[in-house]
Amino acid sequence: MNKKIILILNENSSSILIFFLVFVSFLSFLIYYTSGKNLLYADAISRLDIARKVIDNITPGLPQLGNVWLPLPQILMLPFIWNSFLWHSGIAGSIMSMSVFIIGGIFVYKSAKIISNSFIGSFMALSIYALNINLLYLQTTAMSEGLFLSTLAATIYYFLLFFKTNNRYVLIPAALAVCAMTTTRYEGLAVLLSSIPMIFVYTFWKSRKWAKAEANTIMYTVLAGFGFACWTLYLTAIFHDPLYWKNYYTTATVVTASGSKYYSQAKPFISAVWEYLTSTVWMIGLIPVILVIPSVILMFIRDIKNKTLYFIPLLMPLSIFLFMVLTLQRNTPIVQPDLNLFNFLSPNTSNLTGFNIRYGILLLPWVAIIIAYLFAYKNKYIKMTTTVLFVLLISIQVYSYFHTKYSVIYIIPANMSAKSEGGLVGYMKKNYDGGKILISAAGHEDQMFLMGFDYSTYIHEGNYKYWHESLDNPPRYATWVIFDKGQERDAIAAKPNIDIILERDYTRVFYEGQVQIYKINHPTYFQIKN
Repeated sequence: MNKKIILILNENSSSILIFFLVFVSFLSFLIYYTSGKNLLYADAISRLDIARKVIDNITPGLPQLGNVWLPLPQILMLPFIWNSFLWHSGIAGSIMSMSVFIIGGIFVYKSAKIISNSFIGSFMALSIYALNINLLYLQTTAMSEGLFLSTLAATIYYFLLFFKTNNRYVLIPAALAVCAMTTTRYEGLAVLLSSIPMIFVYTFWKSRKWAKAEANTIMYTVLAGFGFACWTLYLTAIFHDPLYWKNYYTTATVVTASGSKYYSQAKPFISAVWEYLTSTVWMIGLIPVILVIPSVILMFIRDIKNKTLYFIPLLMPLSIFLFMVLTLQRNTPIVQPDLNLFNFLSPNTSNLTGFNIRYGILLLPWVAIIIAYLFAYKNKYIKMTTTVLFVLLISIQVYSYFHTKYSVIYIIPANMSAKSEGGLVGYMKKNYDGGKILISAAGHEDQMFLMGFDYSTYIHEGNYKYWHESLDNPPRYATWVIFDKGQERDAIAAKPNIDIILERDYTRVFYEGQVQIYKINHPTYFQIKN
């Protein structure tokens, strides 16, 4: 390539990079939003609702952040969630996810630049991240994966920069990135725990000074662990259990959001390795995963030869893989198509069941950055040949997004459909005429969202005093009572003798399957002032 063209590209790399990321982010948002697909995940709706409950509730405040999901994604939605349109359209979550998608892409590019020292090579590596169809979908939703990938990309970059410069102050942004990661998803704990000894050993090896290694490690650990420490204190203060989330995630049986499907799991280590490797291939794509193999070999050869030792921080994200394998042995099941030739050649693979398959995308920034080693050649002919082959292979994957004659990647929205409102939602939207609604959010989060009412309308588990008093004596505050005896997580339906209590003060106005709606026959005993 002409040297003048290369010089122009390098000088304008920041503008080109940002334009590219903003363009693909916004275009993807338009496609998925206009087709009504940005709210297909029940978890996306739940995260929007959690953020909304903090400011719109009978009992608003930070305790509404809950006790299982880590809080950072919901906190980042707070500046936008106050607007009812941004809440119910899901755009409040899209703004958060699209922003971090762009930030993550910048860090992927910068990391690849450290490795390849090439605009073209770094941009090619970035394309693995930015053109991944599953990330492009997730970054239009309120899900947590996009934020996690962004923090992982930032973490890798700052660790590479630390190994390149040996500047201890680079550990500050590295620690803040890990801090954000550990308050986004629990997989971030794997990176936190593996990075602490890495910092100590590397600093001691470079300086031969115990005090310096100790100082760097303490500084990094305090900053990196601060977020999760705050989460632990929050759980202790509000829920009196610092490991409340652990009790939820260590159960061997998982129930889907609808409560209609149960997945249980207990498998050997090797089987769990294969299961997570399968989801990684399906989410990131067969072609990028194959390209990682020669890239890892080149990484060891080049880093040892050049004494850069970048392979040390670049191996650290594999702790996420180990974390997932260990949890897959016990819980968090993944249901997905088998990894075989038949499914690769089938146009229908993405229409098969994909429960939790999205977890396989967690190593996407790592894959993209590692592939930069393919472009670290100084010989222009080798670099040109590599670039042409790379563009050809990635074009095959991108082509498969739109022409599914084969399946080199599993496309997650393909097998998902919009949530049905059902009779319950339709009845309440038509007949609700005021008063508080007693409903179990654990069993009916989707329906609460689809009704379109402000959260201050509901009495739910997050209202503590009002919830427990209403559960014991519904007419105390509730004009309406909704429950579903077919929903295992519905605490109202599980209340002993609830039918007898309701028949005394309420009239059943709706019945569909095991879903029931009751309306009070007289004024409630007390009014809740918002």
